[in-house]
Amino acid sequence: MPKRLDGKCIVLGITGSLAAVESIKLIRELQRRGARVVTVMSENAGKIIGKAAIEFVSELAGEGMHVKLLGKNGIADVMLIAPATANTISKIACGIADSEVTTMALTALGSKKPVIIAPAMHGSMFESPFFVKNLERLKSEGLTIVEPKLEEGKAKLADVETICLHVERNVSSKEFEGKKIVVTSGPTYEFIDPVRFISNRSSGRMGRELALEFWRRGASVVHITSKPLGLKLPDFKEIEVVTVSDMLQACVSEVKSCDLFVSAAAPADFTIEKEKSKIKTAGELTLKLKAAPKILWEVRKIYDGAVIGFKAETGVSEETLYEIAYEKMLHDKLDMVVANDVLEKGMGTPDTRVLIITKKRRTWAEGSKEDVARRIVDIYVEDCLCSSLQRA
Repeated sequence: MPKRLDGKCIVLGITGSLAAVESIKLIRELQRRGARVVTVMSENAGKIIGKAAIEFVSELAGEGMHVKLLGKNGIADVMLIAPATANTISKIACGIADSEVTTMALTALGSKKPVIIAPAMHGSMFESPFFVKNLERLKSEGLTIVEPKLEEGKAKLADVETICLHVERNVSSKEFEGKKIVVTSGPTYEFIDPVRFISNRSSGRMGRELALEFWRRGASVVHITSKPLGLKLPDFKEIEVVTVSDMLQACVSEVKSCDLFVSAAAPADFTIEKEKSKIKTAGELTLKLKAAPKILWEVRKIYDGAVIGFKAETGVSEETLYEIAYEKMLHDKLDMVVANDVLEKGMGTPDTRVLIITKKRRTWAEGSKEDVARRIVDIYVEDCLCSSLQRA
């Protein structure tokens, strides 16, 4: 599968924050994802990290290249300013173009190209009322602000992963813009006593990758999980849960207003009455389990919109897996079902092989869970999107 930023040209503006030392790492990660990176530096940035170092890992934009790169017919797809100082941000907000970075930014804005700003500065500057107004002005004009990490009295540059995710969202298709999508992921934990619990090997990665994929394509995502990503992203809400009861309660609360429910979690099938104190280990122990509520069935009682379901089996043939999954699709009124044999690969592994079934096709997808998530969403767009979102 092509890299996410294949064929994309990103103009990276580096300004005079100490966080400029992170620029090489950021450039390398953007390139790893397939992007061509053309860099422009402010004079003060050059004092912190030398131009020779940046030129070694990327292309340096020459003088007067703002129109070629970011004009109406420019070759660049997006401008990213990281790190962005209070000085640079305020100048852009006031329409001042007195450096290569601000000139590039204003050219991009005039050409309606996406501009992403990742601030980095002292905390007191970030909270200055004049700066806050300038930042809000940029937000109101549609610029993307990558929120900094507020730590130790500083507004620290967001991590590389978060910045790259914002770039990917800005250059991705927007099939789900304006839509709310609820995604569940991970196992649940049913406690036997204060230190022991019943769970399973689910890593939650498949659901997490789906949540991010829908977010990249414009959705407002609610991610209900026992293993949160912990990323600070706009329109990306995480609800951390522990037990199947917690997950059910969160789902019931969120699905009433959603456009698509993605049931990718592996909640416990059984619960147990928790002992108040640690059970002594001497001798045998008999546990009395009772059936846990089926989250998808409970959701279906209050929500008749679009649903993607998952089905895990063990040791079955491909045809039997199809028959079981197809029956689930009919029984639970699913728009799509994703099935796999977890004895092969999938649960707790970085890669997976899944059978994807819709009313229009059955097909296999194999690879990293990130790539498989992209394939699942692609097929959903092709086979289900129009009819399911109209119904919702």
